[in-house]
Parts: sequence; structure tokens; C-alpha cells
Amino acid sequence: MLYEPTTLASTTAVLETSLREEYGIDPEPIFSQAGLPLAPPGSPQLRYPLAKIRELWALSKEASGDEAIGLKTGWYVKPANLYAFGYSWMASSTLFGAMQRLTRYIEVMSTASVDVRLIETDDSYALSSAFPDETKSPPKEGIDCGLTALLALCDIVAEKKIRPIRAELVCSPTTHPEAYHEALGAQIRFNADVGVLHFDKSTLQAPLPHGTPDIASATDKIAEQYIETLDPHKVASEVRRLLIDLLPSGKADQELVSSRLNRSTSTLQRQLQGEGLSYREVLESTQRGLAETYLRDNKHTLSQVAYLLGFSEQSNFSRAFKRWTSMSPRQYQASQQQTS
Repeated sequence: MLYEPTTLASTTAVLETSLREEYGIDPEPIFSQAGLPLAPPGSPQLRYPLAKIRELWALSKEASGDEAIGLKTGWYVKPANLYAFGYSWMASSTLFGAMQRLTRYIEVMSTASVDVRLIETDDSYALSSAFPDETKSPPKEGIDCGLTALLALCDIVAEKKIRPIRAELVCSPTTHPEAYHEALGAQIRFNADVGVLHFDKSTLQAPLPHGTPDIASATDKIAEQYIETLDPHKVASEVRRLLIDLLPSGKADQELVSSRLNRSTSTLQRQLQGEGLSYREVLESTQRGLAETYLRDNKHTLSQVAYLLGFSEQSNFSRAFKRWTSMSPRQYQASQQQTS
């Protein structure tokens, strides 16, 4: 079974501060309604389920009446809200190094579904973020908050205003475009496939005033160790990620997966058993999860779905899906259309 994504509890302090200072709203009733405490977490490692964070954002947007609440909230972030990553960011020698740390340690803040990358283009360093699984992704307000929180962190560590030279956003230009222009201070292209902020290369390469490599290295290790504790099914997750790539080839047997993970078959079996799982359970849960996603999207024929899941025949896929859900693939699609 896949575990529920979580968010670092201390990050909610940013929204608490925003409600008080930006909107003059008492956050206590909102947090209470979302089932979250307003008091600072007793442990810096405390985490909240993503579902609670979604509810908190929805209630906050309703209370403020501001569709752009996420963009305005991000400016209130402090490095201390981000546990080990925040201190690692502060000790970075350049903004390029700081953003590299963001790509590596994003899970410290949230284990929601997000793929963050930093790549070099002809005229910029491009920081991109994609959300491959909407069911496990932050709400739009949280994504907006991340945009301005990044810029606020850049301003803090550089001790000057840092803004992208241009931006690509996945949202429509009908979604408070003026708020995005004001926040980013850059040329924006809306309706992009992937969200990207382009930064001037010399800006990201410039030395930061308080870069401390030894402290950055020490806090990096804390962040890495912390991330390892977040996934109770670490080996199973490695297997799932590999299976997603292998399934369309029809070659996803345990021996091949073990080899690709540099383990013997017996070692992989033992490690999965230690997590309370078997290889067959991981394989089928991966196939079922992908099948439900493909069927909801309704972008593939049933024979194509069967192929993507590694089944040699559509009939074999249909029998397996009915065993998993007690419905045929077509019945499942019909049920999803009725509830959408």
C-alpha cells in the first residue's frame, strides 16, 4: 500500500502569519476546522497529511476571499520554517547551489508528487516543477505559495531582490494574471506544459555573503538522513519506480528487477518481507494504481492500457482488473464518469 504524502508541520506557520498580517484574520478557527493545532509543533520533524493541508488552504482561501492567497503567503516564509533544508539553504555559497539543494531535498518540506529540476539553457538556469500525480500533488494555493517562498528565500540569502528573467506557468492567464506579474516581476508565458522559472546565470553563480560550506555539508547530511526516514516502504518504492519503466516492455519479472537494483533475488525478497510486502503485492499494486489512472484519464484504449501495464492480452488485463476492483475496466470508467 502506498503511504499518504505529508508536509512538514512547521510550514503551516507561514500561512498562519499570512492570515494574521496580510488579511487581519484570526487563524485559530481555520486551523481548528481543518483539524490542525495552531501551536508550534513540539518536534521540528512533525508532519501533517497532505489531505489536511489541502483542507487548510481551502478554508483559508474562503476566509480571505482572495484567489491569490498562495502568492501573497509565500513572502512570509522563514528558513527556520523548513527544518534542515532551511539551514542548508542559508549556508549555501551560491544561489545555484541553494537551488540544487532544493531539487535534492524537496521531500523535507513535502512528500507530495513533484519533480523539481535545475537545468542550464542557452541564456539561463531553469528551475522547473512538474506534478505527475494530481491526487498526490499540493493544491494550487500551495504551488503558488512555493513560487513566492522561493523568491523570498533568495532575497533573504542574497540580501537583495532576486527575480526570474522570465517564467512559464501552467495556469491560464485568466487566473489572476496581475498577481503573478506583480509577484514574479518577469515576462510570463501562461498555459505551459511545465512550470519553469528562468534565472540569470551570473545571478545564480555569484557568491553569497554568508556562504559556509562546512555548515551546508553538515545540514545536507541531516536532510538526507531525515528523508530516508520518511518512506516506510523505501525498497518497495524503488521497485515501483523501476516497474513503471519496465512494465510496457512486458519484462518485469523479479529476477530482472533485482538485477536492475543491484540485489540478488533472495535479498530483494528479504527486504520486501521486512517491509511487510511481497514482490507480487508490489507488482499488482503498481499495476492497479497505473490502471486506475489510465482509465480515469480515458486517453488510451483498453488494449493500450493492457500493453502499458505489461499484459500480453487485453483479456488478461480485464480479468486482473476485475479481481482487484470487482469491476471490469469499462464499468470502472463508467463509475468514474458518473462521479466526476
